[in-house]
Amino acid sequence: MILAKRELLEAIGRKNGLRFDPPVPEEEIDQVSIDLRLGIRFSYLKKLPACVASVYVDHSLMNGDYWEEVIQEEYSLKSGEFVLAETLEKVTLPANLVGFVEGRSTWARVGVTVHVTAPKIDPGFSNHIRLEMANLGPFPIRLRAKIDKPCQLILFRTTSTIPKGDLYGAKSTDVYQFVDSAILSKH
Repeated sequence: MILAKRELLEAIGRKNGLRFDPPVPEEEIDQVSIDLRLGIRFSYLKKLPACVASVYVDHSLMNGDYWEEVIQEEYSLKSGEFVLAETLEKVTLPANLVGFVEGRSTWARVGVTVHVTAPKIDPGFSNHIRLEMANLGPFPIRLRAKIDKPCQLILFRTTSTIPKGDLYGAKSTDVYQFVDSAILSKH
């Protein structure tokens, strides 16, 4: 079941319920979604040295050797460029909710994909949501931290509460839980 505005407000108000830090203003809660703002952290892949023809896609690619990270109020996303951004809000999901992050159509209409893949946010997740953003349009797009709302969070109630040991963050393989950086420094 997708949560409607009334259920979203109730979930936010519950002890041990849905939490946002900083809090989401009520006007950002729509009929069945919550608009999230861009944070100030942007990460992009460094240019490969000429002697490297390709890389493997595994967790080793997420270490700092391949990434450059900047903290700034604005970021220019050039045509054909990809960046990892994050939401301003740290989102904490309780054991009975799962979220899906989706881009907003206004952004898609100028060629910006906001969350390329992996939209699922598991029960127990507690962090800023990483946004995989690419500019497929013909001109640069200025990304404004704390202002732009490029994505929306849609929440679903699970059919049963997820046991504590199965929540996201309980296993060592849940590498994106509580990581303060948009890139993984421990891999």
